[in-house]
Amino acid sequence: MSVAKHHPLRAKATIICSRNDKILLVRRKGSKWKFPSGVLAPGEAPIVAAARELWKALTLHCSGLNPVGTVEVGHVLHHIFTTDIPASRCVALGRGIVACKWICWEDLSSSMLKPTAAALLSRDLQELVHHDGRPQSVSAFNTK
Repeated sequence: MSVAKHHPLRAKATIICSRNDKILLVRRKGSKWKFPSGVLAPGEAPIVAAARELWKALTLHCSGLNPVGTVEVGHVLHHIFTTDIPASRCVALGRGIVACKWICWEDLSSSMLKPTAAALLSRDLQELVHHDGRPQSVSAFNTK
């Protein structure tokens, strides 16, 4: 008899930053592009982790984080947040980030993204982010 191994979920806060119909991607040295994100510390609220990660990665203080839902990729539960970054606000590279860029949704491709970011994109992330109303689970959308 085989026993299925239980893998506990880790939790991350993933932030979709937008400005003038573009979204922000970040890149670490030797890596592909991804959405700003960070692992939740034990007992940490997802919105606190999202704010911490924006400060750590991009030196951004953000008071307008909007929770839009959760998406499971592998054994990681991503708490998805959106925020608008005004054009007047400067984005600076923080710890571990070597580049950032603004890109239109339609110009995003899985090949340019890290596997986790590509998996989020393949699960109709744009629809989740642009859904009007209360936060949703990815089960309400495409679960490819």
